[in-house]
Amino acid sequence: MPVSFSLFLAGVVLILLAAVPYVVYLFGMTFGKKVEPLDRNAASELPDISIIVCAYNEERTISDKIASISDCTYPKDKIEFVLVVDCADDNTVSVARNALEAVDFKWIIHENGKRSGKNGSFNHGLKIASHNIIIDSDADVEWDSQAIEILVRRLIQDENIAVVSGDLQPKVTGEMTSSLEKTYRSYFGRMSEWEGANDATYIINGCLLALRRDVIQEITTCIGPDDANIAFVAIRKGYRILYDGTAKVYEDIPESMKKQYTQKARRAKGIIQATLANRDLMKQKRMFSRVFYPLRVWMYAVTPTLFFAGLVASFIGLLFILPILAVAALILLVLILRFGKNTLITSFITNQFYLFMGLYSRRKDAVIWQSTSKKVGE
Repeated sequence: MPVSFSLFLAGVVLILLAAVPYVVYLFGMTFGKKVEPLDRNAASELPDISIIVCAYNEERTISDKIASISDCTYPKDKIEFVLVVDCADDNTVSVARNALEAVDFKWIIHENGKRSGKNGSFNHGLKIASHNIIIDSDADVEWDSQAIEILVRRLIQDENIAVVSGDLQPKVTGEMTSSLEKTYRSYFGRMSEWEGANDATYIINGCLLALRRDVIQEITTCIGPDDANIAFVAIRKGYRILYDGTAKVYEDIPESMKKQYTQKARRAKGIIQATLANRDLMKQKRMFSRVFYPLRVWMYAVTPTLFFAGLVASFIGLLFILPILAVAALILLVLILRFGKNTLITSFITNQFYLFMGLYSRRKDAVIWQSTSKKVGE
């Protein structure tokens, strides 16, 4: 067998191996167990809740966040708002205080004595909060008016559930970055839903979570994002984690590919760090540890390298076998990436790139605060 053909065949095999976890998830999402519909008419009385928002230099977004709390359907007499400001050097505190003077729910503003990052600030919020049911959210996102109520009802209807995540969606614009993110979210949110329906998921959205403080008392400040670390605490204690696609929360998407790369590579790095730091969970005897977690490790730590190695090997092999076909394939790939902004193929390839860069840079220091809002930095 010619070396060029062997190289091409090896590349194809590597690409197929890279796709294994995604094929498994696609099968599971299509034919597997689904999250049971929420009974919104259940007689359970809604409990008091504490909404924790950690902020750094959010003077342009914090008023909108406070307004979104006021506009939600959750009873205002049952809401406590805890704003943790992490040594901001803008007017976040004064803007927030002015906006909070007109609200009809309880509120607390805490200013950290030293920079603590998102995870450390969240821990401060947990200590300050008065209630057991906690809503964790970001200052620069907006949620549907019923989102909080949906998550809390999910949480209180099953004592085995410790965390419920909302569904993060991009604010729709005409930009390519928005279309790519929407396609990505439509697939990866369903992956988390399938995991949660069967056991637990740690791929959740820290911009909107409901959790039990008696289970999540503190998270690590050493490595990984707050949402994944919240999930891992609950999973280690044997609890379930749900992803509810009906509780919507929306974020701004960077308008340029360069800005989106910075954001996505940073997020990829954080989730890879958290994933690889909790490999001992594979020893637990539950579906999460035997099925979902190994697939996620493969997806984040193995697939990106296999995929790009396979692309390079198959292209070089094809270049020697039939050069014109190799060039045609390369042109087709470029056209798909350039114009196929709503396709799953484009979303998959760009996501592998972000994961690859996150894997490569995972030992470097992470940026602890970066807003996605277009209002910040204008």
